[in-house]
Amino acid sequence: MFNEIILAETPTTDPAALVGRNLEIGASEILGQPGKYYMKLFFKITDVDSKNAYTRFNGYSTTREYLYRVVRKRNQKVESTDTFDTRDGWKLQITSIAILNRNTDSEIQKKVRVAMVNHISEAARKSGADDLVKRIIEGSLQREVRKLGSKIYPVRFCEVSKIEVAKAPAEAK
Repeated sequence: MFNEIILAETPTTDPAALVGRNLEIGASEILGQPGKYYMKLFFKITDVDSKNAYTRFNGYSTTREYLYRVVRKRNQKVESTDTFDTRDGWKLQITSIAILNRNTDSEIQKKVRVAMVNHISEAARKSGADDLVKRIIEGSLQREVRKLGSKIYPVRFCEVSKIEVAKAPAEAK
């Protein structure tokens, strides 16, 4: 997904003991963009040979402080957690939030939530997990959801706050 970059170094007496271990890396370290300080990526070690360990994507999250900063009084938070299937066989549980400009009634919240889920579902169905995660990291998917939600009610902020891998395809392991 990230062109075989070096994520971390770890000492070990038995390289086989590394298989199954999880790594948590900041997106700003991987991409070299300090503006992505609030994003964390999770990787799982799947294979080890001599001095190299190979990983696969295992999740994504934003820091709690980043989300707390955007949620304010007199604004409505619309949150959704759903499982989506990608074109290449991954099953991802994606949590997304949208912040509306004012407190709203439940009917508007429901319409914004449905639009958000439908757009993310369509994006997941049309692309693979790699493309979907890259779109989320660069923020283009969030911009599309915000623009779509703003047609229903003004959306101040939209973010994918968490991705968990529910099922990875056999060849990705």
